[in-house]
Amino acid sequence: MKLNLKTICLGAFASCTLAACDLDTTPTTSLDTSAVFQSTDNADAVLRGVWYYMFNSGSTYASVGLNSLLINDDFGGSDVVRARSYGFSSSYSLTNGFSRGEYNGVMWDIMYTAINNCNAVIANIDHVEGDGSEKNRIKGQALATRGYAYMMLASHYSFSIEKDPDAVCVPIWLEPSDYDSALHGIPASSVSEVYAQALSDLKDALDYIPETYSHGSTSTDQYKIDHLVTLGLLARTSLYAARWQDAYDYADAALAINSYIMTEDEFNGGFNDYTNGEWMWGLSPTLDDNLPAYTFYFKDTTTPGASYTSLCADPNFVNTAFEEGDYRKDMYRFGYTQQGQEYKMLCTKFRFADVENQMADILLMRTSEMYLIKMEAAAHLSGKESEAQTMLQEFRQHRMKSGYTAASVTATGDDLLAEIWLERRKELWGEGFSLTDIIRTQQSVSRQQYMTQQYDTDGNPMYDKDGKPLEVNAGHTTLSLPDGTSFVANSIYYLFRIPEQEELQNPDLYSRYPKSDLY
Repeated sequence: MKLNLKTICLGAFASCTLAACDLDTTPTTSLDTSAVFQSTDNADAVLRGVWYYMFNSGSTYASVGLNSLLINDDFGGSDVVRARSYGFSSSYSLTNGFSRGEYNGVMWDIMYTAINNCNAVIANIDHVEGDGSEKNRIKGQALATRGYAYMMLASHYSFSIEKDPDAVCVPIWLEPSDYDSALHGIPASSVSEVYAQALSDLKDALDYIPETYSHGSTSTDQYKIDHLVTLGLLARTSLYAARWQDAYDYADAALAINSYIMTEDEFNGGFNDYTNGEWMWGLSPTLDDNLPAYTFYFKDTTTPGASYTSLCADPNFVNTAFEEGDYRKDMYRFGYTQQGQEYKMLCTKFRFADVENQMADILLMRTSEMYLIKMEAAAHLSGKESEAQTMLQEFRQHRMKSGYTAASVTATGDDLLAEIWLERRKELWGEGFSLTDIIRTQQSVSRQQYMTQQYDTDGNPMYDKDGKPLEVNAGHTTLSLPDGTSFVANSIYYLFRIPEQEELQNPDLYSRYPKSDLY
């Protein structure tokens, strides 16, 4: 795979951006808005540029675009064990966010570049030439993209909204930045305000994006946010913001459009095909724009030639989480990584679709998440606990092999929520939700070693010179927080921290909400 990490937003999507820069720095690249916003085609090109930048920008091979940020969240959680081949070491050790490491900078750059360009689209789209319905669609997609960006920022730069709704989060920019504003900055808002802005943008987007509009299935359109994806984002963001009724309603509305649950064969197909009926949102990289597929090198641990094979599973989780007959457990097996030859629990969930060119489609949202959101929201709502129990049992049944029956669900209250959270861990493993869920539910990362008999590459047990069975740790290797203390709920090491450059250049950053005393 040929890579070019010096990407700009003028590439495969035939796009352009207004400011390829952080909002905490002086713009380095800009275009005259009057020259750009002359037609709906040009405005649409700006949006294509936004998503090109989100998928392709980064600082290393292990931090390419949005998908690398999602993988970062999995490595920071409880259920992924990192093989020591390459990449995500700071994510796994939880030194990335608090210490303002690589992915922190990538997150800030990607999201605020997207926000700034969406602000420009929203500010100018009403005045361009073109069909009114096209203007509305473009405006709606700009609003939805901005809402998505603020949801990502809120869920990574602050603890759960239920812990402290007034905790400082990040600045909210609603107008295109110019030289002076970008250099000086604006005050940071609270986590409640950032979530409220995300939800406001997504609700407005729902009004602008026609229900009849579908982003289609071609690689140049899949990433575009349509009506169904907007509902899904509203459901996800409402869940994160602890707005249970809204989360329930939006997930239900999304499922009214697409309720498909993939079959066992589809589930075991490699999670690499956009045409899967359960996928609501994703991207099919092309040979000309293959950088987004690069992240599959870290997720595919079993395909020969998948060089990095870093995303391994925690055997303790696999052995205890799945009941008998759950076909999802069959994805996990002990073996040697492709590079580094470490004996770990490998997972076949993610596999290159095109092995020769090492390509795979990128998943961003599917209907199973909507089912999980709906049942979690129901568990919080008065009078809907029995519905949540039924939904959980039925969902588990969908993941059982023929001839097996999932256990009935009798848990109530917090115990029921714990079972739903566990189901999210089983179903969404490796899809970018682990650390975010730990933060929002105020749980703790949990990790243990797993000592087991070591086998050679032919499957034969290995012994030392005295004939004693050789053991190897196939489980976690990082077993504490970076300061050496035990994992706890609401640790500062779970969060991203506002970049130092923003703090230095923005004298008003903490003028409305004080900087956390945790720092």
